[in-house]
Amino acid sequence: MSEILLVCSVAVVAFVLSIALKNTHPSISLIIIITTSIIVLLYILDYIVDVVDYINLLFKSVNINTEYVTILLKCTGICFLTEFCCDMCKESGCNSLSSQISFAGKVITLVMAIPLFKEVLKISLSLAGVQ
Repeated sequence: MSEILLVCSVAVVAFVLSIALKNTHPSISLIIIITTSIIVLLYILDYIVDVVDYINLLFKSVNINTEYVTILLKCTGICFLTEFCCDMCKESGCNSLSSQISFAGKVITLVMAIPLFKEVLKISLSLAGVQ
């Protein structure tokens, strides 16, 4: 509970500073928001590592191919990173760039998930009795 209070407190202070400086120093305001976002991201990386380790342990305990777990985790990471970058672009007023980053994230996620689609198709065909 104290971790989220710390993160929210830092975010609120950065937000207030950003709003206060937005009209007089817009570039400093943007730097404050980006820096704070990066600090929060770095702060939660330990938690992300814990979650990834737990998911790997969970999938190993049920004997699922770790290649598929790796693909799922990479896709999730791409989604988080894409969202982070899109929000930064929107904050700086670059909505077109934000849309392009979002599209790129979706395409890359789709390409990375192709082995999962192949495996699901193979399982479905074997269940249907088609070789």
